[in-house]
Amino acid sequence: MLTRRTILPVIGALVLAASVQAQDAAEDAPPPAFPETEIFLFDYDADAGGDALSNGRNVTQRAGYDNQPYFTKDSATFLYARDDGTQTDIWEYDIASGTHKQITATPENEFSPTPSPDNQTISMVFERNRSIWQVDRDNPGEPKWVLEAAGVDEPVGYFARNYATGDILYWSRYGFNVALTSAEEPAYHFISGHAVPATPHVIPGSAEISFVHRQTNEQVWIKAFDPQTKAIRPLTPLVGSNANYTWTPDGAILQIEGGKVHRWREGGEGWEVIGDLADFGIVSANRIAVSPDGKRIAVVGLTGD
Repeated sequence: MLTRRTILPVIGALVLAASVQAQDAAEDAPPPAFPETEIFLFDYDADAGGDALSNGRNVTQRAGYDNQPYFTKDSATFLYARDDGTQTDIWEYDIASGTHKQITATPENEFSPTPSPDNQTISMVFERNRSIWQVDRDNPGEPKWVLEAAGVDEPVGYFARNYATGDILYWSRYGFNVALTSAEEPAYHFISGHAVPATPHVIPGSAEISFVHRQTNEQVWIKAFDPQTKAIRPLTPLVGSNANYTWTPDGAILQIEGGKVHRWREGGEGWEVIGDLADFGIVSANRIAVSPDGKRIAVVGLTGD
């Protein structure tokens, strides 16, 4: 017969065993497939000095990966990569309504969504062959390989596409170099090695495309490449170590470093601080995007909660 004296040790042993099993299960659980990130939206005043950001708010506000925002031409929405716990798809956030809409739903990951100027197609890095693909908005289930005509099958990490010229500058995922190719015809031009992992950008008001380069003296610079002349010109060193940056429509560069938003203008006196993200409770911010009308900024980061 079991007595109180014998039952209590048995119960204690069972509880301890269950606790150990739960701890082992937690330790054996795989880490999240993607880092936790949020997207914050700000109003931006290009004419302001040290306080150019206002009305900051978290517009994703969910557990998981929300990253790589890119505004559409009308500045009414932005596309972004969003995970469901196992993979990423392309989603869209409507600023006026505050609603989110899923665009793609493929078995593979998609990153770096880039809308066309007419907003009818979206280019992206697609894990199907680790290259650049595009989808039509009215038929997102049928992606097309953008670099098929160019004959380039090198794995792509990041890219910039000039829809007006067909030029594409991409950062090689494993080669750590940047190269120029085309969405319309066979083309390949090696630009530079020692390229830092960062999204290149078509420079507003020109056909030049910027990229980030680590020089032999270990300085890291943002540089401009001219697809016509193949010339490279240095623009500015990075503020610190964060290689994510963006261009404003009036030709300034924005970069986040040390929790602050910095701005550089060609011909100016170097980088200036125009906003402190800590004022909005944001930490670990690194990626930034500006709307084509120059009125809003999207920042990727986390709150200190």
